[in-house]
Amino acid sequence: MRFVRRIPATDKKLSEKLVAENWRKIKEPKNLLTAILASVPLMFINGLLSISIIIPIYNPLKSIIANYTFTVTIKEIVYFIIAAFILIIVHELIHMIFIPHFIKSDKTYWGITLNGGFVTTTERISKIRFIIISIMPYFLLSIVVPIILGFCNVLNNFIMALIILNAMASSVDIFNLFLILCQTPKNSYIINNGFETYFK
Repeated sequence: MRFVRRIPATDKKLSEKLVAENWRKIKEPKNLLTAILASVPLMFINGLLSISIIIPIYNPLKSIIANYTFTVTIKEIVYFIIAAFILIIVHELIHMIFIPHFIKSDKTYWGITLNGGFVTTTERISKIRFIIISIMPYFLLSIVVPIILGFCNVLNNFIMALIILNAMASSVDIFNLFLILCQTPKNSYIINNGFETYFK
């Protein structure tokens, strides 16, 4: 595992090697911006799914209607920005712990930018492991956590907003998951190389 300051670019030599070894490239967006734009519908779907899980456990509208007010202070906004940044890092760390041998791997990279954290790897990963790596931050933070916190009666508007933020921020992960599910065979292996993904 290596710390880097930016997401590693596509290694052209690795791409050539993979093609020579009969790895096939999936059809996917060529950069992060187009991936984000393509995943916008999933932002709303993910957010709505988390809301549908939260509302039966904790309904924020009840407290708003009871108090007839909804106010947000500058202090609360600052706290939310800090918490959101920490949430992004936790989100990426969850991705990382499901990467095989991530601690010893010299093909796994992590870093922190102004946009938050990131994790990437060029390790050869089975399709099922890729699915797990992709979905776990969304599943754990936006489905499991609200259920647990709701039953512990500690959910509030602040935490709920973070949960929904994570759900919406997971849209690119889910988009990539669908690309793999639709374009690769059942027992295939996946290799990521920058913004290129190969399977065999």
